[in-house]
Amino acid sequence: MATATLAHRQPVPWRSLGRLLAGGPGSVRRPLAFLIVAVVAATIASSSFLTLGNLKSLLTSSSFLIVLACGESFVVLMGMIDLGVESMLSCAGMFAAWLLVFEGFPGWLSFLSAMVFGVVVGSLVGITVSRVRVPSFVVTLGTYWGLLGVALLFNGGNYIAPNSHVIFTFGGIAGTSFGVSNLIFVMVGVVLAAQLVLSYTPVGLWVRAVGSNEQAGKAVGLSTRNLKVLAFVISGSLAALAGVMIAAWQVSIYPTSGSGMSLQAIAGVILGGIPFTGGRGTVVGAAIGALVIGIINDIIVLVGLSSNYEYIFVAAVLILAGLQARGGEFVK
Repeated sequence: MATATLAHRQPVPWRSLGRLLAGGPGSVRRPLAFLIVAVVAATIASSSFLTLGNLKSLLTSSSFLIVLACGESFVVLMGMIDLGVESMLSCAGMFAAWLLVFEGFPGWLSFLSAMVFGVVVGSLVGITVSRVRVPSFVVTLGTYWGLLGVALLFNGGNYIAPNSHVIFTFGGIAGTSFGVSNLIFVMVGVVLAAQLVLSYTPVGLWVRAVGSNEQAGKAVGLSTRNLKVLAFVISGSLAALAGVMIAAWQVSIYPTSGSGMSLQAIAGVILGGIPFTGGRGTVVGAAIGALVIGIINDIIVLVGLSSNYEYIFVAAVLILAGLQARGGEFVK
């Protein structure tokens, strides 16, 4: 009965859209403000930024991080954290490439196998967090190192690239449609699907309810354990998807291809308006936050700075994300 009551409180689409654009909790107004500032700064820094070719390149190269941020957003919305997404990305990408190149699997089956791998690992992480009651920080720090080790084992620490008999298609995501990379279409599809789940399904309402007050969620009959497992399954599967995407984009995959992306994904989520305490925010906001980080990386390339500056700028973004997540007047 309590679960049914929560489901009946689902927002109607136009009201939910209004709240999304308004300035209150869970809106995208602040992420959009960060995006506008980033675009203006990039335009001033380089006249090449707003060219069609650069914008296509920006969206393509940012697609993996945006997909990671979408998965991470479900975990953070419940007041947890997933530090292992970058290792899941590289491990799943190595797994798909290993099946394709060394085991002769079709591209679509290699892709599917990597996704199943992400679901299985995400389930194990979620069960450990929710039922064994090990803090998510500790569990996902373990998966960060463990999956990195597995990625190194796939080809003895070396990268995997296609040979004369194999091409990296992975079911077509490596190609283009209407002159646009399929990776962009995949990324947009993930963002829209995840936001629809969060805004218009009981699952999205329950996730936010548990993130706001887990004890209250239990009191009204929500299965908080299962919801936590589901959050990590979503995070793990989307990290695996990002791994296949980056392998398709690079036409190769390295055991360390996802280096640094865990913190960037978390920064994107927080910059996008989801506080570490969970309970409010949007997937669209997290995607915008990740895109802002992608724009920063693009500016570094356009103005000819060393890639080493990326770490400094990401540090600044993390501080901004922390300021946005604090209480008081800055975030209502």
